[in-house]
Amino acid sequence: MAAMVASAPPDPRVEWANKMRQLVSPAEALNEDGSLNQDFFKPKKVLFVTEKKWGDEQHELLYKGIEEYGIGEWGKICDALLPKWQPQQLRIKASRLMGSQSLARYTGNKFTRKQVEAEYAKNKAIGTKTGCWKAGVLVEDDNGSVAMALKELDEQ
Repeated sequence: MAAMVASAPPDPRVEWANKMRQLVSPAEALNEDGSLNQDFFKPKKVLFVTEKKWGDEQHELLYKGIEEYGIGEWGKICDALLPKWQPQQLRIKASRLMGSQSLARYTGNKFTRKQVEAEYAKNKAIGTKTGCWKAGVLVEDDNGSVAMALKELDEQ
């Protein structure tokens, strides 16, 4: 006589969970009985992230890009000179070079390295005078201190 294998009765909570999954989950995420298909949650392909570091070479290329393409042309600078970097990353790096959180007043203008350094010095002086120099950049305040200081400089 064949040995009879006693099987435990199905757990009603598991059955309920499987039925609920069938109602709300994508079909490819489930096995036929409603249990989870673990293969669905495994990565289909693995991406290897290469570490990139910003150094002197990248600074020089950004200066060159600002001189050739101008402030705001981050996509062009990325394509031509710094393809491993995103436009937003270049905008942030340029913001630090110029010493100004907002680059709006510079958009479309081209600057040599010397001009960039002069703008940085000007922005730092304004920021120090107005108390708006934060984390190495000039930051606008609610009182319009920066705008007034810039206007005064333009009038001189």
